[in-house]
Amino acid sequence: MIASVRVNEAQIAASVQRAQAALAPDVVRIRYSFADDWTGDPSIFFRVVLTDEAFHRGRPSEMAERVSTTVRSEVDPDQFGLHSYFNYRIVSELAERPEPSWA
Repeated sequence: MIASVRVNEAQIAASVQRAQAALAPDVVRIRYSFADDWTGDPSIFFRVVLTDEAFHRGRPSEMAERVSTTVRSEVDPDQFGLHSYFNYRIVSELAERPEPSWA
């Protein structure tokens, strides 16, 4: 938990699962962590793994907008006083360069 805010981690976990299910099959998984951002504000950082097909099928910016809108709608980080940030990887990228925090 971030020292300056109180979050309901079970509620956030359930909300992330709902968002992930709503975005399937294009989204393989969504992970997240809490930390202060570069300005010191409490934040939630989402790590989203997309299928290669979803990434290459359309415009990456449109996919990112769809994901962030869906996740923010389900999780509603503002209710916890959190800024939200999103990072994206595709399955083949993680296969080439595995990162434990994305597993």
